[in-house]
Amino acid sequence: MEQSPGLVLRSFSGSTFRFDPGALCLELLPTGGPGEYRRYEVLHAPGDLADWAERSRLTPTPVLRISDGEVADARRLRDALFRVTTARALDEPVDPADIAAVNTAAAHAPLIPAVGPDGA
Repeated sequence: MEQSPGLVLRSFSGSTFRFDPGALCLELLPTGGPGEYRRYEVLHAPGDLADWAERSRLTPTPVLRISDGEVADARRLRDALFRVTTARALDEPVDPADIAAVNTAAAHAPLIPAVGPDGA
């Protein structure tokens, strides 16, 4: 049986579990968040976002050139997704600014596969 995609997370007690939200973008959620979840922030620098991509369902992970601005963009998207999914789960109204942030991120062109010098 094929293993579920998603991230393997570790609880404060040391137990591990698989977090599979069903979509790549939602795999950003355990990297921190708005408000009180800011204390769990792990996306501080381009290498942190590249490390997240390597562990995510984005396979094979392309070579990524990530700027500090793109890390900030990823955090903004993650925070908006956090608020949208929380509002939906609680059957509360969703902030239009958060929907706009998600749609702005979704409007970017998709990643384009490329063949490397070694044929990979």
